[in-house]
Amino acid sequence: MLSLLYRSDALPLLPFSALADICVRSYTNNRRLDVTGFLVEHEGTFLQVLEGEPDTVTRLFECISHDERHRNIAVLRQWERPGRVFGFWAMNFGPLDDPSFWQGEFAELRDGAAFRHKSGDAETALAVLCRAYVFAGTVAGTDPVIRGFVMGYPPGPTQAVTV
Repeated sequence: MLSLLYRSDALPLLPFSALADICVRSYTNNRRLDVTGFLVEHEGTFLQVLEGEPDTVTRLFECISHDERHRNIAVLRQWERPGRVFGFWAMNFGPLDDPSFWQGEFAELRDGAAFRHKSGDAETALAVLCRAYVFAGTVAGTDPVIRGFVMGYPPGPTQAVTV
């Protein structure tokens, strides 16, 4: 199993609706490819982990790296392991708009310029993604309206929400 961590800058800054659309489409594609992952965006900076079979993740990242909505794409770390770290979702977008996310060691990163600068460090980027992953799970467990989106279910009238 290959895990690939990268960062990029949005060109231009995307509205939440565009990010949600990316996640819904990615969810479908990633399920088909058996890829899991987690994405966060903060003031135009993306951090994402992709996990799956090495050839599949490499091809998927190649597609992402040619997406004209990104610039300054940089792989921060790749590692192989027997299982998935972010394996719960085929695709999940971690919203970072809750003030409680930005407490403690992450307080200085709330500023977009600081986040953009420090997110180039693999340890910082991975720490943000790990915290956002846990945070998203907590939000999904407490708010049934948000749960379907955060849990990576595509929207639809027959969507079943379970606790």
